[in-house]
Amino acid sequence: MFETTDDALGMIALYAAVGFFLAVIYNILRFFRLALPKMKRTAAVCDFMFAVIAGFVLFAFSVGYGTGFFRLYYVIAAAFGFALNMVTLGMPIPVLARLSGRFFGFVVKIVSRPIRKVCANVTNYIAHILKIISNTAKTCEKHLKIRRKMLYNVKDNKIDELYPKGGENSYAIQAKVRKIS
Repeated sequence: MFETTDDALGMIALYAAVGFFLAVIYNILRFFRLALPKMKRTAAVCDFMFAVIAGFVLFAFSVGYGTGFFRLYYVIAAAFGFALNMVTLGMPIPVLARLSGRFFGFVVKIVSRPIRKVCANVTNYIAHILKIISNTAKTCEKHLKIRRKMLYNVKDNKIDELYPKGGENSYAIQAKVRKIS
């Protein structure tokens, strides 16, 4: 129930280290968020993921090393480790992220121009091919005769010569055809 001073100082050091490494993860996510500022939804998802990961890590360490207790000084020590990382290793992250974002944007601009031209040419070529295919399909269609008194089951198709009893075998029923005159 009660912790000794050595145990408390050990837990403070452990949670400061945990906070420091959580800040490393946060800086990685912040680097991408600052390098690609137009991706607002992705930034929100990354922030949410970091909050969930940080909460889970702090909970796991409190269960594993804090004997199931979660004390306020654990959070304060983790915040201190986080702040220490942000002041030391986290300071150049925004500058590096913006520079790499500009470089990445420049590279994307250079690479995307020929790719866009190729995509436009391929799209035009495919549209032309589809137009030819649709015209060919229209010319190959066989339309039925449009007459009101036309019957399509008339007996002039010479099926009686092949199957005199009405079908492929003698048990088929022969349909009666009525002609409208």
